[in-house]
Amino acid sequence: MLEISDYGAFLASDVPGRFLVIVGDWYRNRYGGAVDTENENFGTIVLIYDTPFAMSVPKAFETRAEEPSMVWIGWPASVQPEEDPLCWVENHEVINGLSANERNEVRKIATKTANLIRSIGFDLCALEHEADANVADLAGAIGADLQASARHLCMRSEAGLRAAGWDVSQATEKALKLFVRRKGEAPPHTHDLHKLADRADALSAMPVDRRKLASIPSNKDATNMRYGGHVELSTVVSAYMAALPIVRELLFEVKPESNYNIREARLKVQRPPWFDFDIEAFRTMIRRQY
Repeated sequence: MLEISDYGAFLASDVPGRFLVIVGDWYRNRYGGAVDTENENFGTIVLIYDTPFAMSVPKAFETRAEEPSMVWIGWPASVQPEEDPLCWVENHEVINGLSANERNEVRKIATKTANLIRSIGFDLCALEHEADANVADLAGAIGADLQASARHLCMRSEAGLRAAGWDVSQATEKALKLFVRRKGEAPPHTHDLHKLADRADALSAMPVDRRKLASIPSNKDATNMRYGGHVELSTVVSAYMAALPIVRELLFEVKPESNYNIREARLKVQRPPWFDFDIEAFRTMIRRQY
């Protein structure tokens, strides 16, 4: 688009920044926020040798289209065929040390967890923008609690495990209360997950899985876990893994109504210039200049 005789002088001038802003504004006016590159990830865990490792699942999907100037983007509720969840595991050394068969098994586990996390994140994003402030606040808190639980699990310390157990209990409690509120009732003032599940069952044709719920600390058990006592890693991991499908089902049933199913939709757009723009190099150049 531009003929530049001295590329170094061009980068050292203020022209690149102005050019980027002009082009960026044009794309955003045409496509909205769909082409922003700063996509958040959803932190979770993957079990390798029965040990939790951090996994950062991107909320957005991007891959090049057949045409050089085009790109597919989307915010799917599941892992896409072109994606490999093993690339999202933060500790690559442990992945590199696995055999081919072990990698395939871990990939299955990672895909299952990432599918749950993406579905939860997809519906939370919609619920966070609901007009009911109580629903929006609960939705934001659920995502924060689940991610905090995953972070604490990866610490694998006594304090971290206690915090992780409390976080996952809180996420489940808030998901149950959000469900009840979206069904038109004020949720009961209790921290007892089983009482909340009873209320949710009365408002739904799909009962909460009590076998999974039994693995999640509730009420005084959650409080005791938070403030003291020995906690087994396997106990808290089981609680976290049990909470994901429960939260996923609750949120999916009360997701906002829509005339369109966009959970697996993709958009093909012209590839914005900033997808290949080294923003950090540009910021460094600006700092040096000003």
